[in-house]
Amino acid sequence: MDAVIEVKELSKAFGKQKILDDISFSVPCGQIIALLGQNGAGKTTLINSILGLIPKDSGTVAILNHKPSQEKSQMGVMMQSDITLSRIKVSEIIKLSQSYYNNHLSYDQILDLANLYDQQDLLLKQLSGGQKRRLSFALAMAGDPSILFLDEPTNGMDPVSRQTFWKDILHLKEAGKTIFVTSHHLDELEDVIDRFLFLKDHRIIFDGTLADLRTNSSDSQIDFDSELLPELFESMTSVKSSKKVGNHYTLLTNNANQTLSELNPLLTKIENIKISQNTLENIFINMNQESKQ
Repeated sequence: MDAVIEVKELSKAFGKQKILDDISFSVPCGQIIALLGQNGAGKTTLINSILGLIPKDSGTVAILNHKPSQEKSQMGVMMQSDITLSRIKVSEIIKLSQSYYNNHLSYDQILDLANLYDQQDLLLKQLSGGQKRRLSFALAMAGDPSILFLDEPTNGMDPVSRQTFWKDILHLKEAGKTIFVTSHHLDELEDVIDRFLFLKDHRIIFDGTLADLRTNSSDSQIDFDSELLPELFESMTSVKSSKKVGNHYTLLTNNANQTLSELNPLLTKIENIKISQNTLENIFINMNQESKQ
C-alpha cells in the first residue's frame, strides 16, 4: 500500500537557525502517529511543512502521492489555538465550514462529533475551553478528510471529555483515517498511538512503537508508601531518580531486581509496593537527557 504521507530528506532553517535537518519518514493508511519533542524542537515547523503552509529549504513532501497543495481537501487540521470568532453561533460556524467543501459531513454528523447539541445556538464566546476544543475537532472533520492533524487536541478538556475524545479517534482509525497527533499529555497516548516519532536536535531520534521504546529502555518504575527519608532511596546504586509526594515514593530504576534487593532490609517500613513498566513520560524525559550527553 502506498504511503498517505511521504517525507524525504526535509530540511528547514529560519535565517541561520536550523530547525529540521534531513527528516525522512512515511505513514501508511490507518495509522495513528504521535510526533513528540520538547518545546522548540520543530514539531510545528514539521507539521506546517507537511501541510504546505511554509516553504521547505530542501527535500520533498507528498500527500497521497501528490503535492500537499493538491490534496488540501483530504487534510483536516485541528490547530492548538481555537477559532477566535466570538460573535458567531456554533450552528453558523458549522455551516460555514461545510461550505468550504464539495463533499462534507452532514450538519448532524459534525454536531455529534462536537457533542454540542444543547449549545448549537450559543455564541462561540459562551463555550467553555473544552467545548471549544471539541468544536475545533469537529470542524477539522467537516470535509471528511482522510488525514487528520491534531495539535494538542485535549488541552482544556476535562477527564471524561478526554476519554470520549480518544474513543472517537480510535473509531476514526477503524474507518481508515490516518491521524497525526502532537501532545504533551503523554499519559493519554500510551493506549492509542500506533507509532511514535521523537524529534530532537533537528532530527528524528526514534521512530517506532511503544513496545519498541520499552524494549530499548531497561528502566522500570517502583511505587510504594513509606515514612523513611528520601536519602535512603536516592543513595541506592540502581535508582536513577526518586520522587516523593507525601509518603508516596516513585523510584525509576535500571535494574528492578537489584533495587528490590536493596529495598529488602527496609520492607517492614514499606507498604503498597508496586512494580510497573516505565511510563512514556519517563522514557521521553530520559531520551531527551541522553541526547544531550
